[in-house]
Amino acid sequence: MKMKKRVLIVVALAVCLTTVTAAAAFGAVWKDKGTNVTTHVTIGLSGGEVFETGTGGMSCEVFATITTTGGSTGKITKWEVKNCGKGFDNLLGCTVAATEAKDLPWTIDVNATDLTVTGARLRRTFKAGCAVTEIDKTVSLTMTTGSPSAITGFEFLGTTGTYKQFGSFTVDSPNSGTYGIG
Repeated sequence: MKMKKRVLIVVALAVCLTTVTAAAAFGAVWKDKGTNVTTHVTIGLSGGEVFETGTGGMSCEVFATITTTGGSTGKITKWEVKNCGKGFDNLLGCTVAATEAKDLPWTIDVNATDLTVTGARLRRTFKAGCAVTEIDKTVSLTMTTGSPSAITGFEFLGTTGTYKQFGSFTVDSPNSGTYGIG
C-alpha cells in the first residue's frame, strides 16, 4: 500500500511540475508600462540590416511595424527596405532593384526576453550587371532586447543555410520604452 501511495505522489508531483513549467514557458505577454496589453497596439521600428549570402552581402535601412492586441502573439505588418549599399564580396557593385516583404503579416511569438518571428520572407531583385539576379529567402527571426520590460530597441538574427539576415531597430517615438514583454 505504501508503494502505491508513493507512486501516486510522484505522479501528482510530475503533473504539477509539468503544468507549472508549461505555464512559465507560455506566460510571456505584451505589457504596457507593466500592465498586460488588452487593446490594439502599433509599434514602429526604424533601423538597419545586413544580409549575407555566404559569398557576399549588403546593408540596407529597414522600417517595420509590429501590431498586437496583447497576449503572447503579435504580427509584423510592415517590413520596408530602403537605401541599400553597393554590397561587398560577390555583391560588390550591385544595386538592389526592389525588395518585397512577402506573405505579410509575419507571426510573432512572445518569449520571456525576446520575440520569435516566423515566416519572414524577403524577395530581393538586383539590377543588371550583378552576379546575382534574385535572392528569395524565408527565415525565422529572433528579436532580442536588452530591456524586456521597457523596450527601446531590438537586435535581430535569422539564418537559413548560408543565408544570414541580421541588424537592429530602435522603437519609434512615442512608444520607445513604453511597451515590454514578460
